Amino acid sequence: MAYQAKSALEVQLDVLGALMLRDIRTRFGGTIWGYSIAVLWPCAHILVITAAYVVIKKPSPLGDSIVLFAVSGLSPYIIFNYMSRKMMEGPMTNRQLIYFPQVKFFDVVMSRAIVELCTSSLSIFMVFSIAAFCGANIIPRNSFAFCESMLLALFFAIGMGFLNVFISQMLVQWQIIVIVPILIIYFTSGTVIVVEAMPAIIYDYVQWNPLMHIVKVCRSAFYPGYGADADIMYVLIVSGAMTLIGLLGIRFVVPRFLN
Repeated sequence: MAYQAKSALEVQLDVLGALMLRDIRTRFGGTIWGYSIAVLWPCAHILVITAAYVVIKKPSPLGDSIVLFAVSGLSPYIIFNYMSRKMMEGPMTNRQLIYFPQVKFFDVVMSRAIVELCTSSLSIFMVFSIAAFCGANIIPRNSFAFCESMLLALFFAIGMGFLNVFISQMLVQWQIIVIVPILIIYFTSGTVIVVEAMPAIIYDYVQWNPLMHIVKVCRSAFYPGYGADADIMYVLIVSGAMTLIGLLGIRFVVPRFLN
């Protein structure tokens, strides 16, 4: 029995590896340059935000470095945005593979999630490297808080990704509709502004945004005393609930739409 279980595991890993390799080759043209664009694209996002602050001559809302402010806020968003959307696109672009007996629907979802995890990790590494080149002090004063924020962002992204996969299989238009909530999450998360500067009535609603709490945890790693009111338990509950709903939907509801 142990040998059979090991063989099944090996087959599953081979399928995941093949799906990941196919995903990289088809999406990025099979070249290092294509994949480099995907990795460097978030850097352009941070560059635009930083340039906007410089052009309008607006000082950094926290600290003295606008580069560090942008990097500390956008790093969690990079993980959330790309993974939550790309996980949803995986089954849509690889639907024909699901008809092979060895390939399961969940394999396609997980292979895309792993590819996006690697891509996002490389993107954040490049972002911090560029920030260091620009003279920003990118060494977190609280390494634990920074790692905690990255893990929270990953959990939130995976939960949103599973939920997006579930909904998009029943409503194809969700790939477009989901842009609206993602933009709302982005603009109310404090990635480019300090949410405490918002009017009190708006700030009360903003606190329902899990990414806002994650950004606060991330910034607390660089700005001592900031983000003490971040609600980590709330992020875990919301992320766990989305993951559970998404997985249950993928397991029991999605197969009916595939048949």
